[in-house]
Amino acid sequence: MLARKPRTAAKARRGRSKAATAHRYQAVASLLTNAITSGRYPVGSTLPTEHELCEKFGISRFTVREALRQLSDAGLVARKPRAGTTVISRQERSPYVQALGSLDDLLQYAATTELRLVYTSMIEIDPALAAELPMQTGERWLFGVGIRYKKEDNQPVALTRVYINPAFSDIAQRLKDRKDAIYKLIEKHHGVIVARVEQRINAVSLSRDDALHLNAKSSSPALRLIRLYYDKNDRLVEAADSVHPADRFSYAMTIDKSGVRERT
Repeated sequence: MLARKPRTAAKARRGRSKAATAHRYQAVASLLTNAITSGRYPVGSTLPTEHELCEKFGISRFTVREALRQLSDAGLVARKPRAGTTVISRQERSPYVQALGSLDDLLQYAATTELRLVYTSMIEIDPALAAELPMQTGERWLFGVGIRYKKEDNQPVALTRVYINPAFSDIAQRLKDRKDAIYKLIEKHHGVIVARVEQRINAVSLSRDDALHLNAKSSSPALRLIRLYYDKNDRLVEAADSVHPADRFSYAMTIDKSGVRERT
C-alpha cells in the first residue's frame, strides 16, 4: 500500500494541474469575450499577440491558445497564421438546440430551421448507400443536397442530403420554391401522413467538402443525424442525412414512461 501512495499523489497533482489550467483559460476567454462584446476590441480589430497575452495574464502559451480557441468556437474571432487573431463578431454564436419529447417536437426541427436546396437529381441507389439506408440497390430515388439555416440569424446549422421515395418524385419541381418542410409537401400533394420517424445519431468528423460548404474546419467534430420518415403502412417516404458541426447543434431529450422511448 505504501508503494502506491506516491503514484496516487502524483496522479492527484496532475488532476489538480489540469483543472487549474482549464480554469485559467476559461477565465481568460471570459475576460476577452467581455472585452469584445463591450466594444473594447471592435469588429475588424486584432487582439494582442499570444506573447502579449502571456505577459498580460501571466499564463502559458498553451493556456492562451485554448482561450483563443474558445473565442473562435464562439464565432467571435478568426485566427490565421502570421495574421493574428481578428475580431469578426461582437455576438457569441449560439448552437441550435433540438428538444425532443414527442413526434411533434421532432418534426418542429423543420419548422424552426430552413433547408435551402442547392442541387436535386434522380439517382440510382448503389450498394454502399443501401447498406446505410433502408433502400434497395438499383432503385431510383429523388435526391437533393442543401444547407439548413437557423431562421432567426441565418446561421448554417447543417448540410443535409435528402432522399425521396420514387413514388413521390413528381414533387421535384416544387422543392426549391416550397415554404414548408419536404415531408409536408409530400403529405399535401400525395395524401400521405408521416406516422413514424426513426432517428440515428452518431459522432463523425467533417469531410473536406462538407466543411467547405458549412464554413467550418475540415476534420472537426460533428453530429450525423439520419431521419427516416415512414407512413402508416411502414413505407419509407423520405430519408434525411444531416451533418451538424459540433459547436452549432446540441440535442435535448425528455423521456417519461408514457412518452418517448429511447432507442440505441
